[in-house]
Amino acid sequence: MEKDERHYRSLQSSFGLVIFLVFIVLTVAVSAILFTSVENSIFSQFDEKMDSTTITVTHSAILADKGLILYEKAYDQQLEDAFVPFLAAYNQSGGNPAAIDLDALKAEMERSDWEIDLYIINEAGVIEYTTFEPDKGFDFSTFPTFCSSITRIREGDTFVADRVCSSLAVPETGKKYAYMPTPDHKYLLELSFTSEKFMEGRKDFPYTAITKMLMGDESAIREVSVFDITYRQLAGHGTSAQGDTLTHVKQVYADKVGFDVVDRENETITRYIYIDLENDEYPSSSQMDLVGEIVFSTLPLHESINSLLFYVVILCLLGVGIGVFFAYYVSYYMTRPVKAIIADVDYIAEGHLDHPIQEARSAETENLRRSVNILVERLKCEIQRLKKTSSELDSELKRTQEVEKALMNANRKLGLLSGITRHDLLNQIRALSMISALLKEEIGCEKKAEQPLRIMDDVITTMENQITFTREYHALGSKTAEWMNVGSLVAEVAEVPDFHHISTEITTGSLEVFADPLLKRVIYNLFDNAVRHGGGVTRMTVSFREEEDGGLLVFEDDGSGVPDHMKDKIFWKKIGKNTGYGLFLVREILSITGMSIRESGKKGIGARFEIRVPHEFYLFKN
Repeated sequence: MEKDERHYRSLQSSFGLVIFLVFIVLTVAVSAILFTSVENSIFSQFDEKMDSTTITVTHSAILADKGLILYEKAYDQQLEDAFVPFLAAYNQSGGNPAAIDLDALKAEMERSDWEIDLYIINEAGVIEYTTFEPDKGFDFSTFPTFCSSITRIREGDTFVADRVCSSLAVPETGKKYAYMPTPDHKYLLELSFTSEKFMEGRKDFPYTAITKMLMGDESAIREVSVFDITYRQLAGHGTSAQGDTLTHVKQVYADKVGFDVVDRENETITRYIYIDLENDEYPSSSQMDLVGEIVFSTLPLHESINSLLFYVVILCLLGVGIGVFFAYYVSYYMTRPVKAIIADVDYIAEGHLDHPIQEARSAETENLRRSVNILVERLKCEIQRLKKTSSELDSELKRTQEVEKALMNANRKLGLLSGITRHDLLNQIRALSMISALLKEEIGCEKKAEQPLRIMDDVITTMENQITFTREYHALGSKTAEWMNVGSLVAEVAEVPDFHHISTEITTGSLEVFADPLLKRVIYNLFDNAVRHGGGVTRMTVSFREEEDGGLLVFEDDGSGVPDHMKDKIFWKKIGKNTGYGLFLVREILSITGMSIRESGKKGIGARFEIRVPHEFYLFKN
């Protein structure tokens, strides 16, 4: 026996490799799950820290703003008292602001520690007169919300105090404003106030406290800034927003929604938040909203992730080492008995069939040993039996080949004889037809002979149809089935002159069926059946649809239809007004490749022939 020289991996190495790979896969899977879980936890904690910082900044700004409101309200009464001489001067002018000397009135109203300015706003919302020239002519209609507020005040009868706001012309200057309508409601008197003491007191409620508090408590926060409506920085380092910061602050004020800006190069995430401080009590409350900018450092986050990755890699390396040792030990222990059995089997394979397999040390290998011994015994018996039957099979094969050859010769001779016989019979039938015609000419119109001659013609026609049928039936299955395009076959049949008056609609697309080459004859017979028996058919529709038990090819016409009692009989032999074999042949041709046909139309509406095609015998070709 030749020895197989191909090299295969040993069972021990294969088994060890499988155990090692399984161990590695499990180690990597557990490490990946652990890494993903802890990483998600780290990111979640960082997000929570950002959210809590955002809430802290927002609440701190609101608290600082409330403190400023309480502080500023302490000056409301003094401002209301200051409007007494302002109103008196307006009344003395007869309601003509041009006649008021605002500068003299300002000098009269100012105190040693007060700085005030006077404004007169007309009905259009424009500062018409003022002691602060930079604001003269300013049109408040450009601020629709604020303009609506001062219009309501002008049309009312009460004093209204406002918040400390930035000057329109000089944004870095902050002043507290108050308003008083004129008795004729044509103008709105406005007064701005500031003093060193007043502004110094406002510093007790600084927004900068937010920065100091957060920067001291959280190392991940690099910077906290707060910007007002003029983009001036109220907390943090610097005076006003510039560059990208200015763009982002403007966007937050426009959308009133915050967002995050990630800077991977500098390892920062900058969060912009919208702080809503609107208070309907004050006209300029819509201008008091703030935008917060919090810069978070992602460096601690990345350090945590890198540290986690380091420990996971160490865990994987440790797992690899353990896996190598475990795989070697287990594979060696498990394959040692198998190696012993392999050695015995190799010895038996050399022809020593009486050599027994040594006992193994485990239940599985012991079963293997017994099975091999049983196999060897059976091989002995099979070898003897095969030797005995080998000669019998050889002689049987020779006899079978001789029988097949004899059958093929007999079939060929029968086919030749059948063809010759049909040809001779048809010649005899044509001779009888000619004799019948001659007899008709000789006898003439004698009624006694007319009926026998007619019966003889019918017999002759029947014999001819039967012989033609035997020729066609003998051809069934004689050729190999093939794939044919249904639409092309229908189009060819529709071009036959006998069917030109029929309008044919084909919706089968690229459908192809696996059928006997006589499929075209099937289609021809269906058209011919419609013309002969349909009673004036003008339209034929050919369609196809897929169903659970196969495809359904449908031929429908608009003729008189088939009576219910004839739906099955029309497929029998010798049923019909012509030869009686047309639809019978249709059914037989289709059955060669497992197809079936039935009629399902309605009497008076038209005939409908359904051809059931098995799944494996149709396809749509691109």
